[in-house]
Amino acid sequence: MKQKLLALSLLAMAAAAHAQSSVTLYGRIDNGLQFENGIPGGHAWTASTGDWGCSWWGLTGAEDLGGGTQAIFQLESQINTQNGSLEGNLFGRHATIGFTNSKYGTFKMGNLGAGEISQDSWGTDPQLMQRYGISSLVRGRNWASAANGFEYQTPSWNGLQFRGQYALTNNTKWNAAATPTGQGRTNGIEGVYTYGMGDFRVIYDEVRGADGTFNDVYNHSRSILAGGTLVFGPVRLYAGYQHLSAPNATDASVGVTPGTQPAGVSAPTAVDHEWFGAAWQATAATALTAAVYHANANKGNGNATLFTLAATYNLSKRTFLYTEAGYVRNSSTSNLALADSSYGNNNFDPVTNTASNGNPNYGRSQEGIFAGIMTQF
Repeated sequence: MKQKLLALSLLAMAAAAHAQSSVTLYGRIDNGLQFENGIPGGHAWTASTGDWGCSWWGLTGAEDLGGGTQAIFQLESQINTQNGSLEGNLFGRHATIGFTNSKYGTFKMGNLGAGEISQDSWGTDPQLMQRYGISSLVRGRNWASAANGFEYQTPSWNGLQFRGQYALTNNTKWNAAATPTGQGRTNGIEGVYTYGMGDFRVIYDEVRGADGTFNDVYNHSRSILAGGTLVFGPVRLYAGYQHLSAPNATDASVGVTPGTQPAGVSAPTAVDHEWFGAAWQATAATALTAAVYHANANKGNGNATLFTLAATYNLSKRTFLYTEAGYVRNSSTSNLALADSSYGNNNFDPVTNTASNGNPNYGRSQEGIFAGIMTQF
C-alpha cells in the first residue's frame, strides 16, 4: 500500500511539474513567385521566399516560478524555404531568456535579433512590412537587429504600454563594434496606446555604425517614428511619419565612390518619410490593402513615391494566399527600389549580368508584382 501511495504521489508531482512548464514549437513558411521590371539588367521572374513575410521556425518555453512569475525563453531561426538554407545564424532572429509577470511586466536578455524595437513599425504599416511597404523607401532601416541586449516591457495600463531596449557592443569602446565593420550600440524606447477605435505608437531608436557614430542614414542612424490606426467597421486606416538622422554620414562611410552619382548628390544625412493607407476586410476570408509612401532625402538625393495594392485570401485559420503590386516613382536624382536595397548608383555589369544592389537608374521607376502562399504552425 505504501509503495502504491508513493507511486501515485510521484505521478501527481510529475503531472504538476508538467502543468507548470511548457515548450512550444512554432513557425511559418512563405513561398511565391515574383516579377519585377526596372531592376539592373532589365526585368526578372523569380521564385521567392518571404515576400509577404519571413519564413521561420522557433521554440518558446515557460516555467511557473510561483507568485505569478514565469521564466521564459525563445529561440527563433529564419530560413530560405526556396533552397532550405539558413538566413543568418542558427538563432539569429531570437535567442533570449527572461521573466514575465502580469503585474510587473517582462524582462529578457540575449540576442534580441529581429525583436529590435524599430521592427514594431509594422503596426503602423498598411502592408504589414511586406516586400513593398514601410521599409522600401528607407532601404530596410526598419529591419534593424540587435544582439547582446536586454529589454523591459511594462504591463498594459488601461491600454498604455512602454518597451525599452539596450544592446551592448561587448567592446572597450562603449558605442563601437568589436570589428571594423558592422554595427555598434543600439538602444530604443517605444510607447503604444490602444483604444477602442485603434492605436497610436511612438518609437525612438538608435543604431550606431562600427565606429560608434551615426554614419549611414539607412543603416546607422537615429530614427523617430509616430503613427497609428483608426477602425471604422471593416476598414482600418493607417498613417505615419518617420525622420532619420545620420549627421556623420559621408560618401566614404556609405561606400560610395566620388563621381559615380549625379552632380550635386552626396550621402544623405536626413530622410523624411510619411505614408497613409487603408485595409478593408471585404469578407471573412478576403482582405484588400492600399497604401502610398513618400520619402525625401537631403544632400541632393531627391524624393520617391511608392504606390501599393495588395490582397489576402484565407484558406483556413493557418493558411492564406497573398498578392501585392507596387510601383515606385523616383525624382531625377533618386534611385530608390521597390524593396530595401543599399545606397549608391546602379553598377550593373552587362558582361557578368550582376549588380551590387537592386536600384534602378537615377530618375527611373520600378514596378513589380508577387503572389504566394503562407502557412503557419
